[in-house]
Amino acid sequence: MSDTFGRRLREQRHTAGLTMEQLAERSGVSARAISDMERERSVAPQRRTVQALAEALALPAAEQPAFLAAARAGRARTTATVPAGCCALPRPIPDFTGRGRELAQLTRVANAAQPAPAVAPVVTVSGTAGTGKTTLAVQAAHLLGAAFTGGSLFVDLRGMDARPPGAAETLARLLSALGVRDDEIPDDGTDRAGMYRELLHHRRVLAVFDNVADESQVRPLLPGPGPSLTVITSRRLLAGLEGVHRLNLTQLPLEDATALLRRIIGDREPDATGEVAELCGRLPLALRIAGNRLMSRPQWTVRHLADRLSDERRRLDQLIAGDLRIAAAFSLSYTQLSPRARRLFRRLSLAPVADFDARLAGALDPVDPDAIEDALDELVESSLLQAHVDGRYRFHNLIRLFARERLAEEEPAAGRGRSA
Repeated sequence: MSDTFGRRLREQRHTAGLTMEQLAERSGVSARAISDMERERSVAPQRRTVQALAEALALPAAEQPAFLAAARAGRARTTATVPAGCCALPRPIPDFTGRGRELAQLTRVANAAQPAPAVAPVVTVSGTAGTGKTTLAVQAAHLLGAAFTGGSLFVDLRGMDARPPGAAETLARLLSALGVRDDEIPDDGTDRAGMYRELLHHRRVLAVFDNVADESQVRPLLPGPGPSLTVITSRRLLAGLEGVHRLNLTQLPLEDATALLRRIIGDREPDATGEVAELCGRLPLALRIAGNRLMSRPQWTVRHLADRLSDERRRLDQLIAGDLRIAAAFSLSYTQLSPRARRLFRRLSLAPVADFDARLAGALDPVDPDAIEDALDELVESSLLQAHVDGRYRFHNLIRLFARERLAEEEPAAGRGRSA
């Protein structure tokens, strides 16, 4: 059995005839910290802590080098990289296109990460379904990963599930990935969060928490001081998280949207390709579905798909490729709304203008006018509605079509009123 620092500390304390409390009083190191070190439930201590313990134990000069060496060996183990296969990053998308500004911002934040006592940076990447949040986070992690010598972690928090995993469950996975044995993982969620922060105190780790449901699911996973970087993706804005850098993804610029489509289908019919990009709302998921649809139907021209997409009543039905469905992506967000927000969402599809204010929203849904602002805020927080300038709001065009479909399905009388 190897002679670890924890074992050597315990033996030296017993030889000196000291309890943990007595050693704590002599050294200035807390009894809890000494207990954690002896049981190897914490990262190895810094040199000044080891020196204070050596002096309190009255170690002979000849024994001190071995004592210090054991602590150094422990630090080497705690800064090891994340084991292969544990919370591994997904593969990057080979034809990733655009998002240059966002990648540059993530790079700047990553380069600014400093050792303790600086607080480790956190970036939230939010936006509606289909904007490419996960793709961006994974691409950035692969590009920046070499700088994070402690390794990379990726956890899908399944925020759209009926019962997404809680923070305590996720922390157990993270601690296991960072090399903590199952029998050493604390039962208490708060203790798990403390151990996780302690492990990241000296490790330069890049952690990606994907598809976060809400603030409570991810807040205990945020690091303390240290050189790590945490990237969080969510359809929600996560406005309750404090002290984080924020990236809010919207549709791609037309040039990037067209370039993405060309990377999928090749240089074909440039005019029709640009038209398809616009009809897809320049949304990365919709563009990929359209591109995959064309590639799986080589007899189709791009113009043929553009003509099919030009019919608003059938557009969402055309944006299906295998298991990829743009309407299904929107539906996951819709089902998580409160009944009041779902009703307003449907009714807003009746708006006769591209953008609108709370007064018009109240006129479209007069059932509960006092709650209109709250419902609008819920839709914005869920990224189903965009907060525009001066208290005005607007839909992404594909989400507006989805809202119309929900209106026709769930409130057919209101839908008939729109078309009358």
